[in-house]
Amino acid sequence: MVYLLLSIVCSAALVLMFKYFERSGTPVFQAIVVNYWVAAISGIIFLPEKQQLYNLSIFSQPWVPVSIVLGIMFITVFNLISSTTIRFGVSTASVASKLGLVFPVLLAFTLYGERFNTFKLIGIALAFVAVVLSSLTENKPTLNEPKVSHAYLPFLVFIGSGVCDAITQYANKTYLMNTGMAEFALFIFLSAGATGSIILAYKLITGQSKLCAKSIAGGAVLGFINYFSFLFLLKALSAINWGSSIVFPLNNLGVVAFATVAGIILYKEKITKTNAIGLAFAAASIIVIVVSNS
Repeated sequence: MVYLLLSIVCSAALVLMFKYFERSGTPVFQAIVVNYWVAAISGIIFLPEKQQLYNLSIFSQPWVPVSIVLGIMFITVFNLISSTTIRFGVSTASVASKLGLVFPVLLAFTLYGERFNTFKLIGIALAFVAVVLSSLTENKPTLNEPKVSHAYLPFLVFIGSGVCDAITQYANKTYLMNTGMAEFALFIFLSAGATGSIILAYKLITGQSKLCAKSIAGGAVLGFINYFSFLFLLKALSAINWGSSIVFPLNNLGVVAFATVAGIILYKEKITKTNAIGLAFAAASIIVIVVSNS
């Protein structure tokens, strides 16, 4: 349970960092690229056993191709979320990404044969309602263009986020139940960093972007938090015997609740009545889910 709480705190901190970037005018994509390299460096520093990295035997691990694909998807989905936020507003982007948890939940019941009961199903249903209501805001799209011109973006965010969660779930159950979690996370960040660097290099060469010191500094902080956010989630999936059908909803709901409260305290944000109802659903969901496993 401690790993899950730590993952929630770190993930919420990521959300708060992005809000800071927006308010300070920090170029986000540069910060994202720096973030992945710092996360990779953190992964090397905290790697429990470095010998297999030095002698390159780590490249023979069966999960390497999975981690590379997941890393590419991570940075791709990050940019899809950014585009969706610009064209549709925070509400649509947030809902589309968080509802991706339906993928690992459904796979837990069907493919992995996790036990379920009425309480668990009610808790998960409440979780979906809570995620939607907690994410809705009154933000308006910032671009003066018809929504229909990019109507595919929220759908791609939903699919991409869900597939990322599902692949993480697959890797955990197939390769990482006992060892290799830190190594797996390291390779994901290396893959994402390399992919982002290629895109950023193109933008710099073509004059579409210029390096910003604020992005480098902010990305460094973001990367350190990001590394532990993902590592703690992997550890929670392995340590908590409730199953991934419970861990993913609790993690997403916890992030929504923690980030909302922190936003009110740190940024003096106001929540709507809909948000408040969503948080109430989140609390009810957590209670029901815990009861279902007692």
